Amino acid sequence: MNILQTSMYIIKTFSRLKSAKYRPNLDLYVHSIYERTINLMLDGQLVALQIADSPVSPISIILPLDETGLDNLKIKTNSPVSIDGSNLLVGKTNFSFNHVYEVYNDTLYEHSSSSSLKDVVWQLIINSGKDGFSTLVKSQNTPDDIALSYAKKKFIDAESECDLMMSINPSDESIISDHLVKMCNSLSSLIGVGTGLTPSGDDFITGILSTFKALPQCFNHKMISHLCNSICSRRNNTNEISSTFIDCALRGQFSKAIIDLYGSVCSSNVNSSEIGQETKENLLNSFLDIGHTSGIDTLTGIYWSMANLSKI
Repeated sequence: MNILQTSMYIIKTFSRLKSAKYRPNLDLYVHSIYERTINLMLDGQLVALQIADSPVSPISIILPLDETGLDNLKIKTNSPVSIDGSNLLVGKTNFSFNHVYEVYNDTLYEHSSSSSLKDVVWQLIINSGKDGFSTLVKSQNTPDDIALSYAKKKFIDAESECDLMMSINPSDESIISDHLVKMCNSLSSLIGVGTGLTPSGDDFITGILSTFKALPQCFNHKMISHLCNSICSRRNNTNEISSTFIDCALRGQFSKAIIDLYGSVCSSNVNSSEIGQETKENLLNSFLDIGHTSGIDTLTGIYWSMANLSKI
């Protein structure tokens, strides 16, 4: 079976596995199965076989199938997976890496402009009609939901530490460092918070990490290092699928929606009013396609980072 779309990361991963396929301890199997996705574990790397029109992530292999077609493959959890030349054999089906119609570059590169990002992302959040973590930046009220209430407290704690760092004499490095650690702990404690395959807290963190990769000049490099280390130390607080996306984000690899957002908004020094309505609608739709609120939770992380962390 041909592959409609995948990422540069998957191409490189498969190439590595081809070279190592005769290694005796190479571990390849079907990890888990959902309505639209079959997750494979390929030597410690999670890879997702997805139906056509699915949102594309660094671990995606998009197939020319709908949900019924995916189900008809009769692939079961824990089924063995093997590599035969340029083919990935799962169950009785061969997926050919000789015939990939589109490969996107999942690496988020540095951009020079950030003037309109926060405004555009805010417009996307407001126009989304979605809740999730976006309610925490749209309203000052404490939500009734337990997970959101916990997250709201962590938001407030992190914002307070940001404000304190801004008010302290820059020469008082030890005091600033103490507040920086507290702020990083507040944010990284959001990992695993929320429901779903990728909890809202994880998507929010992914959004923050994307700002560091795309616009490092807007942030304190010591803060980036501290927060990335704190996130890495708590990555096991969530499920295996979601931690895979966090790992990708720490490496600078992101979904096509995120890559397109920065490419559209930060590629030239324009203000938000100069970005066309059609572009904004396309961007919003690409994030709405990601889970129930996952895409909007990610946008919330981008907005919150630009509003709070870029001032440290």
